[in-house]
Amino acid sequence: MKWLLDIADQILARKEEKVVLSTGKTPSGPIHIGSQRELFICDSLKRILTRKGVETQLIFIVDSFDPLKSIPAGLEVSADFSDNIGRPMCDVPDPYGCHRSYAEHFAQEFIEKQVKFGVEMDVIYSHELYSREEMKEAIRTALRKLDILKEIRRKFIAPTLDKEHLAKFEQEEIFWTPAMVVCPKCGMLAPKVKGEVKPNRVLSYEDSRDLVRYKCNYCGYEGEETVEKGRIKLSWRVDWAAKWSIFKVTCEPAGKDHCVKGGAYDMALEVSEKIFGYKGPIKVAYEWLTLGEHAMKTHKGIVFTPAEWLSVAPPEALRMFMLSFDPMRHISFVPSRIPEIVDEFDHLERFYYGLERREDFSESEEEVKMLYEMSLSTSYVRDKPLVRLPYKFAIYLIQLEDMLGMDKILEKSIKAATKLYPGVRVDKADIEDMKSRLIQAKNWVLKYAPSEFKFNISAKLSEDIKSRLSEKQRIFLLRLLEILAKEEEVDERGLQNKVFELARELSLNPPDAFKATYLVILGAEKGPRLAPLLLALDRSWLINRLKEAAS
Repeated sequence: MKWLLDIADQILARKEEKVVLSTGKTPSGPIHIGSQRELFICDSLKRILTRKGVETQLIFIVDSFDPLKSIPAGLEVSADFSDNIGRPMCDVPDPYGCHRSYAEHFAQEFIEKQVKFGVEMDVIYSHELYSREEMKEAIRTALRKLDILKEIRRKFIAPTLDKEHLAKFEQEEIFWTPAMVVCPKCGMLAPKVKGEVKPNRVLSYEDSRDLVRYKCNYCGYEGEETVEKGRIKLSWRVDWAAKWSIFKVTCEPAGKDHCVKGGAYDMALEVSEKIFGYKGPIKVAYEWLTLGEHAMKTHKGIVFTPAEWLSVAPPEALRMFMLSFDPMRHISFVPSRIPEIVDEFDHLERFYYGLERREDFSESEEEVKMLYEMSLSTSYVRDKPLVRLPYKFAIYLIQLEDMLGMDKILEKSIKAATKLYPGVRVDKADIEDMKSRLIQAKNWVLKYAPSEFKFNISAKLSEDIKSRLSEKQRIFLLRLLEILAKEEEVDERGLQNKVFELARELSLNPPDAFKATYLVILGAEKGPRLAPLLLALDRSWLINRLKEAAS
């Protein structure tokens, strides 16, 4: 966590009475968990600074005034919904009819989950911000300083262009202004014309009358409007800088593409200083979180949302997973890895409370404990740990719901969990957490589990299965049931070792021992890890099934 402390030190070095941390998102569709990375960074910084007695605010800006550029793949909408492309998202209807706008639907879907992750933030919708006097004054300032803005644009954009694109840029620069207008006739802000986005740019600004002149590139309407009354939006780099200056943002993380030297962030910093008179925030770059090998893209429908995470795993595990990495480390995430991630959080928690020793951490014990504290969905640490049901064992138990019933499953959950928490008394909160984990495991099995985690118990032991067993396999099953009958308290590792020892004693190849056990329980030659499966099953049922097979 040294990287996080280093950022906090940079913030403290500015000696500001109030620290403002900022992040945001354009609600162009379902917002994926990659957006949680910058939120977790900001929220953790807020916790650190607050502990040091520094007044700290975290703001989350929803860019609801941005135009809708496309319809995300997989979004079920009416055939004519594409007519909204080019309109501000705050004006686009919610395709599901449950919120006031398209922007609000997808923003709230994301925002409402932040309480679960322990993120406390002040939400600002940009279409509301643009109705405020501070933003209208920022528009006036940008239009008054048009020549300086053009110089800044040339400085940052021109060097990145090849000869052909540079010529086009220089031609467009003649008529470029930093603001665009929502057409009062058709509602367009940045319509697509022949496949190209054409913002309704301000054509001229008359300062003495506070008047802008514009033309709609969609319906052709030409008009005049005052900045005070008009619905005018700044171009995004200028918009970014204006927000920094209005809220006096101290630090804002951004994706690596914006943060490259001479990129959008650096340009916005110069705009902030030279146009709006504010030095701008500390830049924190972060790498992408990908869904396997694929970059998560809302418009392509490649997403995994916070709601999806919460349906299959606890929020603390995602915080830990993301905060474990330096911001400039790429993170590859696949849902099939969720059991490992959750188990890693459980190990971290037991280490924090002194219930487990670890030698494999690359950071100091102090930093590891800080990671745990920053992973929590609460700003405080409990006096005792929750007694957690191991996620991988929950996967086995929940697939036996029809056989065991929930009361028996919960009984087995408590028994398995308490072995990992010696001296910790199970209370109501622990039981509720176990119930939640069983539900999460069930959802994971249904949605994301690879085939090796799934199984079905064979209702009856067929004669065909019995006939396929060798004499050594029958003896193995008989000896195995004796172990299970005698050793009530055997744990997963102990049982796994006994299976191998027993196979060696009988000169039976371990794969043949496993095959025999899977055949009589599942009716298949392969299955999930054997020891946890045996422990999850009802012991009496298992002994009877093995006895029947060995007879």
